[in-house]
Amino acid sequence: MKHTWGGMVVALVLCLAACLTALPIHAADVPDKILIGVTVSQSGHFSSEVGPFKRLLEAWADIVNAQGGIKLSKYGKSLPVKFIIYDDKSDQATVKKYYERLATVDKVHLMLGPYSSPLTIAASTASENHKIPFVAICANSSKIYDRGFKWLVGVIDLGPRYTYRYWEMIKAEGKAKSVSFVVEDTLHPLDVFKGSKQLAEQAGLKVLSEDIIPADTKDFTPVITKLKTGNPDIVYVSSNIPFAINFMKQAKEMKLNPKEYHCIHHSGVFREPLGKDAEYVVGQSYWVEGMKLGDPKLIADVLKKADVSEPMYPWSPAYVAAFQIIRAALEQAGALENEAVMKALKALKLDTVLGKAEFHETGYGTINTYPSQIQEGKYVVIWPGAVSTGKHVYPRPEWK
Repeated sequence: MKHTWGGMVVALVLCLAACLTALPIHAADVPDKILIGVTVSQSGHFSSEVGPFKRLLEAWADIVNAQGGIKLSKYGKSLPVKFIIYDDKSDQATVKKYYERLATVDKVHLMLGPYSSPLTIAASTASENHKIPFVAICANSSKIYDRGFKWLVGVIDLGPRYTYRYWEMIKAEGKAKSVSFVVEDTLHPLDVFKGSKQLAEQAGLKVLSEDIIPADTKDFTPVITKLKTGNPDIVYVSSNIPFAINFMKQAKEMKLNPKEYHCIHHSGVFREPLGKDAEYVVGQSYWVEGMKLGDPKLIADVLKKADVSEPMYPWSPAYVAAFQIIRAALEQAGALENEAVMKALKALKLDTVLGKAEFHETGYGTINTYPSQIQEGKYVVIWPGAVSTGKHVYPRPEWK
């Protein structure tokens, strides 16, 4: 009889334990919001590329919170999103300071990366040291992912593949035969150039010249003179926008007329100071209005609420894809424990507004750009046909 009673007690204890395990975590242990830390270059030299993106972040949070927040199943409830945002001033030392603060003072649950590869390299060190999940957005240098970091994933593909679809188009068309590279001597442009040179050669083009030039160069006369002599079909400018604007203004003055200009960053910030001289320049876009890719409603809703123009700020759709990624990962993790969120991120396979998102074992992503051309002041995706919004104009009309 005693044996039977003892067995009943054990069974009762096990049953109670199972029931308690199945219950939601006690309310006292549940955070009241999801804290996401990030810096934005609201000032400094990157502000022309992402200056208003604080509004972009807050617009998405407002949209999510109006829907009731993000469902975290292990807490049995949805939580609102709150961004903690600092101005990194486009400066590495400032980035390091603020991401350390986000980890130790603000105690965020997740971090989004700043703009550019150099700033992301600085920022992600804090997340690695404090074991906080970090999602890089606008940064694709191979150096970011060669460090063996375990708490890092990135939305976009590596820099050397940044323009691979452009070279696919050039090869398929079979018109261009030669290319010359003008490269700003900074991390992202160098990374893009190294891949693009190889891709150009694989596409059957002859590389006539490659000039790697300091970022603060003001006089491009020697380079442009050499380009006029070489007469390449394509002049490919791998640089940030201020460098590209200065180069293009002097190229116009010196009547350098290749069949195509490709400037990897050719947003509205590039287009406006050049005016009609930006016509038919090819560059890279993640998304343009009318593109046959995914469901554009989320992009349109976020950009409208934030009052951010995609043509002026072509990185903005990549942020929207990042928002989808972090929401999906948090819902899959079901809680805010760092390990659970990081595991969910690394295992994620998601159809985003910019296509399929998943992560290589070292952390870099799969989302990449499409070649786009400025035509009558608008951006037209020109390859591949399945998603394009217009046709490639080649050769471009010469400057008079």
